[in-house]
Amino acid sequence: METLINSDNLVIGINEIINKNKSKARYKMVQELKSIIAIVSSVTGVDIREKKRTRECTNARIVYCYMARRFTHCTFNEIGMIIERNHATILHLNKQYDGIYKTDQDFRKLADSCLSRYFNEQGTEQPKVEAIEDINKELLKCDYNKLLRVKNYVEKLIEYGC
Repeated sequence: METLINSDNLVIGINEIINKNKSKARYKMVQELKSIIAIVSSVTGVDIREKKRTRECTNARIVYCYMARRFTHCTFNEIGMIIERNHATILHLNKQYDGIYKTDQDFRKLADSCLSRYFNEQGTEQPKVEAIEDINKELLKCDYNKLLRVKNYVEKLIEYGC
């Protein structure tokens, strides 16, 4: 005797699986953001969730937004919910990072300290900014065929885990 699968039961089952995985993913996302907040707060000595607009708080928020956007798959809205800011504020802070990093020595030290602590906790090595800039300069010199070869080479490295 063959049992027929009821399409309603199948859809309900799929929806339950999706909701279960969605809640797990949301929990993981919140934990990642809290981890970044803890790192930035411990390095800077500032609680970035406070409503202060001092330079120290703002710089700490800028570093948090940059790290959260770069190292998680969170949207600006999700990043902002944790520190009680809207997506436009997060977008603005994220755009500020590069300019301030290049011009302000104190901010650069702060950001580098936060990034190195993050990489230490992740157990990975932090990429060097100078090395990345050198690679970018060399890539700008390349033509299409060279870039295609580099892309294929990098994909193979990632595929084989080298």
